[in-house]
Amino acid sequence: MAKDIFRTPLAEVRWAHLITPRHQLDKSKPKAWTADLLLPNGDEKAQSFLLAMEDQFIALHGSRKRRAEKGFPWKPDKEKPSEITVVRFKVPQFQRRDGSLSEGPRIVDAKKQPWDGAAIGNGSKVVVAFDIYDWDGENGCGMTFQPRAVQVVEFVPYEQVDPTDGFEEVEGYTTTGAGSGDWSAGAADDDEELF
Repeated sequence: MAKDIFRTPLAEVRWAHLITPRHQLDKSKPKAWTADLLLPNGDEKAQSFLLAMEDQFIALHGSRKRRAEKGFPWKPDKEKPSEITVVRFKVPQFQRRDGSLSEGPRIVDAKKQPWDGAAIGNGSKVVVAFDIYDWDGENGCGMTFQPRAVQVVEFVPYEQVDPTDGFEEVEGYTTTGAGSGDWSAGAADDDEELF
C-alpha cells in the first residue's frame, strides 16, 4: 500500500543534507538524508500544518498510546523557542536486495526542473514532500517525517570559508620547485637502505 504524501508550507531550511547522505551521530546506523525546517510560530499556515500532523499521530497510533519523548519530529528552536518550531526530516539510506543503495529525496527548483546538485545552504526556502514512518518503542510511540521530494523556491548556496584566507604569502618553504617534494633526497647514501 502506498503511503500518503504530505507537503509542508514554504519555510526556511537549516542543516540540509539532501544532496548526499550524512553519517549519523550513532555510527552503527546507516547514513541518512536530513534537513530541519524552521516554521515561524506566528504563521497561520505553519500552525495549521503542525495541528494536522498531531491529527496524523492520533490516526496512526490512536489517542490512548503514550507518545515517546521524541515522538513528534518537531520541537522549539534552541535559540528562539518562542518564535520558531524546528521540524526534522530524515530518511536513512538502505541497501536493496540487488546490492544497490537507495536514492535520496528528489530535488527540484521553483519551476519543477531537476536540481543541479548544488548544496542547499541555510536560509534557503523550500517545500518538503514527505511520508510518515510510524514507530513503537519501549518508551512510547512516535513518527518520523521521511523526505521524498524537495522544491527549492529560494536558493542560498552553501558556502565554506577557506581557513587559509587569513594567511599572507611569506618567504620560506614551498611545495613547488625542483626536488622539493622528494623528502628522501640526500637522506641516504647510495648503498644505505631507507627502510
